[in-house]
Amino acid sequence: MKILWHVSAHGWGHAARQRELIRVYRQNHPGTDIIVASNVPPWFWNASEINTLIPGSPSPVVVEKDGNIHTEATLVHYRNFLKNSAGYLKAEVKKQQQLKPDLIITDIDPLPVKAAETNDTPALGIANFTWDWIMREMFPDLADEAALVSEMYRHGTYLKLPMGPEHSPFRSTVDTPLLRGGPPGHPEKAAPLLPQGSCCLIAIREIPPGIFLTLPEGVSAVSSLPEPVHQNCFNITPSALAAAGATFADLVAACDVVISKPGYGIISQILAMGKKAVLLTGRQFPEERYLLSALTGRPGIVLVGKQSSVSLQEMVANLLQQKSPPASTSEGAEFITSLINTVC
Repeated sequence: MKILWHVSAHGWGHAARQRELIRVYRQNHPGTDIIVASNVPPWFWNASEINTLIPGSPSPVVVEKDGNIHTEATLVHYRNFLKNSAGYLKAEVKKQQQLKPDLIITDIDPLPVKAAETNDTPALGIANFTWDWIMREMFPDLADEAALVSEMYRHGTYLKLPMGPEHSPFRSTVDTPLLRGGPPGHPEKAAPLLPQGSCCLIAIREIPPGIFLTLPEGVSAVSSLPEPVHQNCFNITPSALAAAGATFADLVAACDVVISKPGYGIISQILAMGKKAVLLTGRQFPEERYLLSALTGRPGIVLVGKQSSVSLQEMVANLLQQKSPPASTSEGAEFITSLINTVC
C-alpha cells in the first residue's frame, strides 16, 4: 500500500491534524509507504511517521500578511492559479504516474483529486472546508471561478470534519468526529522544560500589531518555534522538545493558558484537552466563524477583537483564577483510519 498524502501549507493546522492522523494510521498499518507532499517546513515532520517528504502542489490558498488575510494578494494568487491550472494539473498527473500511489489523500488541495481522476486512482479529502467554498465566500462575484475549483474535487470522497460549512463538492461525503491537531497531551513530559510558575503558551508564529505581550507577574510566556516568536518569550525549539521526548501537544497540556488565533489545529486541542485560552479574532477568514461557534458558551475562553481595549495582562490573570473547561473526547483519527483502506 502506497499513499500520496497532500497537506496544505496554509497555516499549520492542516499539517498538525494530518501528522496526528498519520501517526495513528501507521500504528494500525505499519507497512504502508506514506509520501507526504507539503510545503510545511521539513522540521515539522521530523518526528512524524512518514517515509518521504516532497514539495507540495499549487493550490488556491489565501495569502496572509502581518498575521491577517491579504484580500488583494489572495485574489491575485487565486486568478494566477486558475490561469495556470492546466499546466499545474499536467505536472500533478505526471507526478502521480511516476510515484504510482494506491491512494491520494488531500487536506485540502484540489489538484491532487483532479489528477487522481485522470489516473483512475481513489482519492480522499479530509478537512472542515474546501477551497472552492472559501473563494466563493471571499469573492462572491467570482462564482464561475469557484465552480472551476469545485469541479476539481468531484472525483473523491470527502471525510468532512466538524467546525465547517455543510458544503461539499465531492462525489460522496462522510461526516467524521473531531480530528485533533496532535496526540493526547502528557503535561509531565513537557513540564521539566518550562520555567517555574504559571506558563502561557503563545501558539502563533508572529505577534499581531497592537498586541502587547505583557503578562501578570510570575507568569511566563512560552513559545515553540525554531526562533522565538517574541523577545519576552521563553522559546523551546521543536528539536529541544523532541530531544526531551515531548511533543507540542505535551506543551499545550503543560501550560495554563493558550494565546492563539482561532485555527482548527489549536481549537481542536483546546476542546480535546479542556484548556483556557485567549483567542485573537478578526482575520476575516470564512472558517473563523465556524471555529468560534464551537466555543460558544464555553468557560475559560476569551475572544479578543482587533479593537479590544482590555489588556492581555488582565485577561490572563482572570483566566488563571477560573476553573478549566471540560475536556472533549476525540475519536476522529481512529474513525478516519478505519475508513481509509476501504476506498482502495
